[in-house]
Amino acid sequence: MSVQSLVTAATHYSDPENVLVLTTGIDLILPCYNPPENWVNNLLQHYEEMMSILGSVPVQLILVNDGSTRNFGEEEVNHLKSLIPDIIIVSYSQNRGKGYAVREGSKKGRSDFQVYTDLDFPFGVGIVKKVYEQLLQGADVVAGERGAAYLELLPAKRKMITRLSRYINRSLLRLKINDAQAGLKGFNRKGRRVLLATHVDGFLYDSEFIYKAGRDPMITMKSLDISCRPGISFSSFGIKPLLKELQNYFSILRN
Repeated sequence: MSVQSLVTAATHYSDPENVLVLTTGIDLILPCYNPPENWVNNLLQHYEEMMSILGSVPVQLILVNDGSTRNFGEEEVNHLKSLIPDIIIVSYSQNRGKGYAVREGSKKGRSDFQVYTDLDFPFGVGIVKKVYEQLLQGADVVAGERGAAYLELLPAKRKMITRLSRYINRSLLRLKINDAQAGLKGFNRKGRRVLLATHVDGFLYDSEFIYKAGRDPMITMKSLDISCRPGISFSSFGIKPLLKELQNYFSILRN
């Protein structure tokens, strides 16, 4: 079924807790912190490719600057606005973490569906269409899942961290989706309420989101196989933030 057919078949429901969500389409939320050189032109390239794939589907781009200290100044903002005039830019001075950034972006959205991914579209742009189709077919939350092949791409330290995270997600949080940390999620208004009820500011907000969604009997959750596009580089983690995130696992259980 084509995207246009799915749009026609989509059923909308009332949401008295968020009456400002009015438009059919997608809010695409991109959190970023200290983006690389030439990121504006790279973003434009991804954006144009995505718009070509989605066709007539309305897309509201929401970019969240999570307290960047480089490569996100007035020059970059003006350049971006000249290329994508209707873009929404959310910016604040203190770095708060990816979870905080995604929630701030979600609050600014007004579309029936929201999708978040990373600034460099690590899983490509075509995956946004697939998430959208799953949402139109009735899923409240769609979560990307990276398979075993993803682990082979990682440096040794990050591979160990990812395996540990998946083990904790499975054994401690008992998540319905094992790979909660894949940075691609889509959701409708019901899923949005769950996201905005999360509290973790760091990268474990993904686990908290899936944990809360999985415990809600009114939420229908689907997974979607994803893979990294060629040329993606992976960041490293220091010990201090990792220890903090470990504490966040227990805060998720308490909440």
